[in-house]
Amino acid sequence: MRLVLIRHAKAKERDPRRWPDDTRRPLTRGGEHAFRKLAAALPVWIDPPDRVFASGWVRAWDTATALSRETGWPAPERCPMLETEGGPDAVAALRCRIEKLDDLASVVLVGHEPVLGELVQSLLGCSGAVPLAKGAVALLEVGAGRAELLALVPPKAMG
Repeated sequence: MRLVLIRHAKAKERDPRRWPDDTRRPLTRGGEHAFRKLAAALPVWIDPPDRVFASGWVRAWDTATALSRETGWPAPERCPMLETEGGPDAVAALRCRIEKLDDLASVVLVGHEPVLGELVQSLLGCSGAVPLAKGAVALLEVGAGRAELLALVPPKAMG
């Protein structure tokens, strides 16, 4: 299966007065613009996925919605397992979810750091962290107990 991992685009700075619930923190205008440029280029080098899953936190959900609008790919489906700060249990839950989707050719996950980087680290079996920049896209080929990182593209790559 092709697995596309996307970290949400650049969001506003944490501010407990403006967003007492950090899950409601929105994207910046510049972050959304940079991600839209990257998203518009994705269909050139990535085939359309079967499904798109996203964290319901505003910054990730808005990134996934922009992805769908720019690419014509499926609308996002909320995935509570992506609504996490990370850790071994969160990574194990995501790996289990991915394994249950093995009948699909391609899946997109839109979420947050550090869990996405931890997931890449776990899938590749490497010892060091593989952090994703805000708005970055990681493309992996996942199958039968192995994974290969095919691309890691920051939003700045599209100019």
